[in-house]
Amino acid sequence: MFDLLLKNGKIVTTDRTYEAAIGVKGGKIVYIGTDDNMEAKEIVDVGGKYIMPGGIDPHAHIQWPNWDWEEDCECTTKTAAAGGITTIIHYLNEPIDLIEQLETRLPMFEKHAFVDAAFHEGIFDMNEVSEIEEMSTKKGICSYKFYLPYKGTEAVGNLTGIDDGIIFAGFREIGKLTAPALACIHAENYDVYNILRNEFMEKGIEPYWTDTRPNWVEVESIRKVVSFAKPTGCPLYLVHLTTREAPGEIIKARAEGVTCYGETCPEYLVLNIDNCDNVRDKRNPPIRRKEDNEALWKALADGTISTVGSDSGDVSSKDKKDIWSAIVGTSETQTMLPIIFNGVNEGRLSINQAVAVTSTNAAKIFGLYPQKGTIEVGADADMIVVDMDLVREVKQEDLYYISDICPYIGWKFKGWPVETYLRGTRIMKDNKILGERGYGRYVPRYAKIKESE
Repeated sequence: MFDLLLKNGKIVTTDRTYEAAIGVKGGKIVYIGTDDNMEAKEIVDVGGKYIMPGGIDPHAHIQWPNWDWEEDCECTTKTAAAGGITTIIHYLNEPIDLIEQLETRLPMFEKHAFVDAAFHEGIFDMNEVSEIEEMSTKKGICSYKFYLPYKGTEAVGNLTGIDDGIIFAGFREIGKLTAPALACIHAENYDVYNILRNEFMEKGIEPYWTDTRPNWVEVESIRKVVSFAKPTGCPLYLVHLTTREAPGEIIKARAEGVTCYGETCPEYLVLNIDNCDNVRDKRNPPIRRKEDNEALWKALADGTISTVGSDSGDVSSKDKKDIWSAIVGTSETQTMLPIIFNGVNEGRLSINQAVAVTSTNAAKIFGLYPQKGTIEVGADADMIVVDMDLVREVKQEDLYYISDICPYIGWKFKGWPVETYLRGTRIMKDNKILGERGYGRYVPRYAKIKESE
């Protein structure tokens, strides 16, 4: 007898779509096959809808910009559950050492979370560089973010800026480790932005935000970290890519022997200077142009860009008064999967590619696979039921964000998760949260020290 049986569904993986029932016991998928004479404590007929692995958001920010951590943890993980995301990977960026960050935030997370999570950590000084080996081999965190542009006037809290020495030293430590250890890169050039911003301000011009941080400052920073990755053997994960040029840089890096993954975000696929609000939708990197949207969709389809992450920054309207003072960030978690599924309906991706970029690829890159990111026997029973024909308008009252604004109010997307299961427990149905606070668990990921050659 199963705890749960999902029947009459079309299972979607990265390589095929097929009809079968799924049996769950003890939070794990234990059976995939016919539903003939199968018994379960709960049987759910999904009515021919698609069953996919739960979404994985590899780019989450709890507490940004200044919320109470525990309150925002609850809201962020509710938006994930509502949007069909069963695992987030949150960036820890605290002004304390790496081990203390984990020991401080992990109990808070497991007390308040509605979905599972792994963690990344930011690297800002040499003391944190020295902790990379222990964190990766003993504490279950093996992905580290290098924030290239947050310094000078852009310094925020602990984001006080890093120099090339910290980048090199951090890359060298990561290069000593096996997968899934890697460096996550926010690729922008602060020094160029600083000059351009000041020039616009002196002239009294309110530019599109992208004109203060043009495409080539992303390209230049990608080339810089690739040059550091080659001698150190450090794998790269380029976060929130925005430009039409970025996919070509990934291809070049791979041709030069660098392990290089790319991530983009739903906002960079659908928002552009012609359809967004320059102040409300201000974020770093900036929203760009239609040509960039198109190039990023193509890079997802051909596999150059591997993942989609929300980079959701839940900033309220009170912090969005003008272009210069507005805090960067837009709310993205709950609509991330619907934007991708809408793209499937528009013919931009296949449904199997959608599963790859929203779940399976992230699970493989970050060491969560096959526990997460797939529907197969032995995996966690993290599943979503998706109605690819459902058209729903985004309304403020249906969103679980801690903030009061979202770029997509009034937009309609075709293709929505209608049920979310985390480890075999239904935590969302028809946009209603059914899960319990504190059900979310920490999912550690480990690397090893490479053997000497």
